[in-house]
Amino acid sequence: MSSRQCGVFGVAGVALAILASGCLDRELKPLNPCLVSGVSRKVSIKNVDKIDLLIVVDNSNSMAQEQISLKEQFPKLINVLTTGERFAGDPDPFPAVTDLHVGIVSSDMGTAGFELDTCHADGGDDGKLQYLGRADGGSGCDAMTFPPFLSFTATPRTDSSTGEPTVTNTDTFAYQVGCIATLGVGGCGFEQQLEAPFKALWPRTYRDPVTNTAVTPNPVSFLIGTGRGDIPTSEMGNLGFLRNDPTQGLSLIAILVVTDEEDCSVSSNDHLKTDKYLPADSPYRAEKDLNLRCFQHPDKSWPVEERYLKGFQGLRPGNEGLVVFAAITGVPVDLVSKDKLPDFSDQAARDQFYDDILNDPSMIETIDPGTNPGGGMGNLKPSCRRTVNGAISTAYPPRRIVQLAKAFGTNGIVQSICQDDFSSAMSTIIDIIAKQLGEVCLPRKLVRQSTGKVACNVVWELPPPGVVAEDVTPTQCDQRSFLMPVDTGRATTNGLGGVNCKVAQLPVLVDSEDPTVKSVPEGDGWYYDDFREDLKKTCKATEQQRVSFTTNAKPPTGVTVKLECLNETQRYVSTDTNVAPNQPEIGSPCLQDSECLVRMLNTDTPDESMFCHPDLNVCQRHCTSSTECPPAWVCDPRQSAALGGKGYCVNPTCGAELTTD
Repeated sequence: MSSRQCGVFGVAGVALAILASGCLDRELKPLNPCLVSGVSRKVSIKNVDKIDLLIVVDNSNSMAQEQISLKEQFPKLINVLTTGERFAGDPDPFPAVTDLHVGIVSSDMGTAGFELDTCHADGGDDGKLQYLGRADGGSGCDAMTFPPFLSFTATPRTDSSTGEPTVTNTDTFAYQVGCIATLGVGGCGFEQQLEAPFKALWPRTYRDPVTNTAVTPNPVSFLIGTGRGDIPTSEMGNLGFLRNDPTQGLSLIAILVVTDEEDCSVSSNDHLKTDKYLPADSPYRAEKDLNLRCFQHPDKSWPVEERYLKGFQGLRPGNEGLVVFAAITGVPVDLVSKDKLPDFSDQAARDQFYDDILNDPSMIETIDPGTNPGGGMGNLKPSCRRTVNGAISTAYPPRRIVQLAKAFGTNGIVQSICQDDFSSAMSTIIDIIAKQLGEVCLPRKLVRQSTGKVACNVVWELPPPGVVAEDVTPTQCDQRSFLMPVDTGRATTNGLGGVNCKVAQLPVLVDSEDPTVKSVPEGDGWYYDDFREDLKKTCKATEQQRVSFTTNAKPPTGVTVKLECLNETQRYVSTDTNVAPNQPEIGSPCLQDSECLVRMLNTDTPDESMFCHPDLNVCQRHCTSSTECPPAWVCDPRQSAALGGKGYCVNPTCGAELTTD
């Protein structure tokens, strides 16, 4: 769009430019209306009816009370995900997860190469999925052994990875998750809450996502061994937990960390050793407080974004939006209360939310003088506390964990482990996950024109050949009847090296006798949907409109959809103080002339100067000369014959040839 045409932010600034440049003396070119509202979204198609949820439970000695409380909430999390309802009768449900894997890992990664109290030289639990039921007061959990990970489906089947039948009863599945997730205590006190899930998921053999060839050496190393993600479960690996086959629909990966301490994921561990393992000249001998070792040597920990943001998102190359990170950790309750949560789609507000957490005095790591630092028991000042059954439960500043949640953007969230009731924390985490499950809903209504279409372009960004099964996912426009080359001037290729294709838009069928009655169009392609019964379930209350695809045109996994929906309608907001509130304006949607009548405050006679344009389906002001139009607008008579002799006011596009009105 040229600099002389109206932009996406409205008409006010443009009107001033037109007056200054003398545009009213120039010929009216073919109408190119102002783009006054629009939606441009790029969405990786996920077919997200599958979630692989990995729960990381801190099993160090300080977590006993928290695990008791959370045991009640893990089943709730599962029930909500598998029903789509946050509570009975939820008026704004989301699409229920019909295929769910749940795995549990502990924060215990041991102390590679040496023994230290509850930390073991072999790496402790070392990212292995936990599958034993824990003692639970007699309800039977302690007598159970489960598969390496639990599988739920809405319909019965056998999980191909474990050979076990999937659970189809949500209550049973939720109970089983609770049995495993209550890991108890006794794990290593150097908690590695980020390294444990990373090792659990990262593959032993990494393959280039474009060429599907093994990358040697593996770009990721560990203190002990290799990643467990593609090692068979018979060899103590976690193969099958992640659904990685794009031809079957990739899963959403959700990582939930539950801990009361800071992450101590280390790239080397000499600084964790006691005098028994240290040479006589080691500077670490002077540091008597083991609890402070990670705090005193932050350079020994893996970099948060370089390893964990890139690493977790690297499990879904090209589909990074399919990875969610959440944590229930030691942030003060008041910093993450419901009234403090921002609009997570607003980056500035989101960044401010996390900065407020990280800059809060309670989140600054400071040695507590009351713990006798230097005497062996020194520790940091707590970030928050709560009382459980008369005992004080203490948490410490989780700065690295908060930094990772911030780096995940709209796909990250933290909540407080110091809450008395974890239900609100779980609800917030569920909301972050649920945002990934629905269809692509639009934040504002678009105007459907008389053709049954809206002014939108929908483009599929296809993957390059050789990456996907082409009988499932196309790599060329001519492989689907509803795909065509993009418009001239658009990029024909995308960042993945594939081609871009425009999708055919289908006109919605509108009843000629009752325009409010609409039906799904015939054929293959996409259409603007603001009428189907399931909108309430798939789109939240403020977004009851979406781009929908017919059955044969649903985007397969591997395709990225770019939605450019521009409501190409000129709008003028009246400043007349005699106009009653909430009246139609130029550009207001309409189906008949009566919807464009304007009620006035100083008379009972409505203003009838506007009519409903029969093609554009928006209110326009009719005119015989430009003096009847708003400032800087002109009267365009070119369609008057088709409009019953009415010209109408437009905000002009300026041309090069001079003329007069």
